[in-house]
Amino acid sequence: MPASLAPLSPELFADFKAGKETALEQIVRANFEAFTQEANEKLQDIGGAQKVAASAFMDLWDRRAKVESVDQLQALLHQAINGETAHEMRRRAAAHHMAGNHAKEHEPTPAESIDQWWTKIAGVLHAAHADPATLAQQRAEHSRHEAAQHMQKVAGKKKTGFYAVVAILLFAAAAIPLWYLNKGAAATKAQQLLNKDDAKSMRARDGQRGTVTMEDSVVVRMGSSTTVKYTKSYPLDARAMQIQGVAAIKAPKLDSPLMVKVGNAWVDANDAEFVGRSFPEDSNSAMLKVLSGNVTVRFGQESKSLESGAMLLVLNNGTLMDLDENKAKLAFNWIDGTFLAENQPLRKVLSEIKRWYGIDIVPKDSSFMDRPVSISAALDSAKVAIRALEEGGAVKVTLTSETRGTLVDNAGKVKSKRR
Repeated sequence: MPASLAPLSPELFADFKAGKETALEQIVRANFEAFTQEANEKLQDIGGAQKVAASAFMDLWDRRAKVESVDQLQALLHQAINGETAHEMRRRAAAHHMAGNHAKEHEPTPAESIDQWWTKIAGVLHAAHADPATLAQQRAEHSRHEAAQHMQKVAGKKKTGFYAVVAILLFAAAAIPLWYLNKGAAATKAQQLLNKDDAKSMRARDGQRGTVTMEDSVVVRMGSSTTVKYTKSYPLDARAMQIQGVAAIKAPKLDSPLMVKVGNAWVDANDAEFVGRSFPEDSNSAMLKVLSGNVTVRFGQESKSLESGAMLLVLNNGTLMDLDENKAKLAFNWIDGTFLAENQPLRKVLSEIKRWYGIDIVPKDSSFMDRPVSISAALDSAKVAIRALEEGGAVKVTLTSETRGTLVDNAGKVKSKRR
């Protein structure tokens, strides 16, 4: 019997149309069981029916912009349930047919709680930046791999020759796009824990740096103006952290990798050390450098392995790019105790000086703020840094206090002296 949607208020429907994930969560939690039962009437497999319902809700979410009424929303949901159920039944029929005399009855899929399913659905939503063409290719490859594994399990032995090939093709055509539900679930859970009010954090303010050794022997070296968040019961609930600023993190070899959120990317580290940087002005882009070992960088369903010495820029939409050498020096040389800027705009250098030395230098005239500046100074000496700024930037700095100063253009005087 077709399920009916739980009542939706006009406000909830409007939020759903506007793309608010909280609205989708309310709709899923209120209706997941009913629409699972609708799918289960044909599948007779509650776990499989849950997968169908989850896929149907995600399909509805993708089509939300075209939904004009609650009645249309319900109709589209029924349509998605029927379509996904038919796909699943064809997939099972193909498996049973190609297994021949060795066929066994379909083994029921274990049911899971609504919390577990919402975590999986949210994981897919947060992977929405994945390139559609790449995602389609990955689905096809997964379908072929899943088909081969399923045929071996159902028939009890490997199929070879023509029938095995036909079976793989049938599975690839009939498989529903549910394979990626488990992808990103761990990261989604970690992000949820990090977003909670009871998440813990450690902070280094402007001009400060610090090193902390965690309970699981993870060593965190924080740069200035940086906050590193970690879960309430770290590392018991999740070995997960989030860098808001810049930090070098060394993860010892353990049973599970350390997951570190930098910008919109996740870095999995085990027996490795890396530096991650993402300040608010970086718009959730991430700059990464591997100091030792190997790490895996993940964005949605995409992943990339980085070896020692490798650097990477991950834009906020998931695009992976080579990191400009001069930007890399400014981002990473602090770990050697050096402030190093090469051909960087003066406005950028002043911002970095405020961050690393705790001195806010304000220009009296902004007309020369795009001037390229190159300076090198030890992080433990603000005086040396200011002197290097004056020489490398052709400016004059006047300190009004220990933490503030003014700056004027000195290029004309420098040229006169050279003459």
